[in-house]
Parts: sequence; structure tokens; C-alpha cells
Amino acid sequence: MTDEEKSESSTFFDEFSKAWVDPSKKYAIERSLPKGALLFSQGDDSDGLYIIKEGRAKVYIGDENGKEMMIAILGPGEVVGEIASLDGEVRTASVTMLEPSKILHIAQGEFRSFLRDNPELAFEIIQVLTQRIRSYATSVGNLAFKNVYERIVVMLNQNSTEQEDGTRVVNSAFTHQDIADMVGSSREMVSRVFSELTKGGYVSTESRVVTIHKKLPPGW
Repeated sequence: MTDEEKSESSTFFDEFSKAWVDPSKKYAIERSLPKGALLFSQGDDSDGLYIIKEGRAKVYIGDENGKEMMIAILGPGEVVGEIASLDGEVRTASVTMLEPSKILHIAQGEFRSFLRDNPELAFEIIQVLTQRIRSYATSVGNLAFKNVYERIVVMLNQNSTEQEDGTRVVNSAFTHQDIADMVGSSREMVSRVFSELTKGGYVSTESRVVTIHKKLPPGW
């Protein structure tokens, strides 16, 4: 997702959250979850959707052998579980909280009632879903046609924000294992790439926050 798309998405989610929470809180129920809590599992029936009020969540898919691939890390103001809430089918992914979090739960029936009462937000949800589909399509293309290094570069660029001094800071405190899960590689390979990029002065890491100091080379 580009910086512009992130900005549009963030603005929408701010307004979406206000629409749920500010008037009367009649639609949303707030819950607190500890780090590591499983919000829902791939294949579960939908019980509605969730807005992350505080904290971060990992969205991932898995297979019968226990292998996992991370799709995204979501933070405050972002919605999760909207796909199954809209089509009534089972969950397409699992979601686990990465840190102590507060979430707002909107039950299935309440969600549909809200959309009927707020058709302008229904249209906005379609736009956000379209952005997510574009992002997922890009991820599939990266896995199919790019090597591990190229996938890491794309992931870092997509998840970073440009600063006033020209550097870029990665938005979330990703571990090397997080990055490996997102790009379909091993943690060891990701660590090797980061070691070389650090030696070359391209990136630095402090408290798990990655700063990109100059344009990353196209190959490695």
C-alpha cells in the first residue's frame, strides 16, 4: 500500500471508528485482550468484525502442517474481520494480538444494521476492501516473481514512512521472524540481509525500529 493509500485508509478508519463509538456506543462492545490472545481462527464462523482501539494484531494464514504466512500487522483504528462479516462465510485468516490491546467488537447483526443506517460508510468499506485486494495481489506477485531480497525491499518500503530528514522509518517494530513470515523466507535469511544492509549503511535498527537511511539497492 502506498503512503497515499495508507493516509486515505487511516482517515476512513478514524471516521468509521467515530461513527461506531462516539454517538452512543450502542453498536460496539469494548474488550481488553492480553498479548498472545487469539481473536479468531481461520475457518471459524464469523461473529462480526473488530476495530483495534489500542495495540497491534497479526493477521496470518496457515496450513494443515502448521506452516504460517503473515498477511499483515494491523494497529489502532484498523478493522479486522470485515470480509466474513460481509459475505457470511467463514474466516479467511487467523488473528493474534501482538501486545496487550483494546478492541471494539461489533456483532454480525449490528454491523449490517449499521451499514443500512450509514450507506456512505458502506461505500467507504468497499474502497478499503479494494485497497486491501490490491495489496494482496501485489504480495502474491512478489512471492511468485521476486527473490527473497527483493521481497524484503518491497516489504520495508511499503511499511515505512518518509521523515523530514529524508530517511524512512518502518511503521511497526517488526522482528526478523515477523519479516520472514511476511516475505515467505527463513529468519536466518532475513538476518543475513539485514546484516549486509547495516554494514552498507542502508539501514539501522534501534529497539526493533528500522530506519532506512538511503535508497535500498535493487539487488543483493
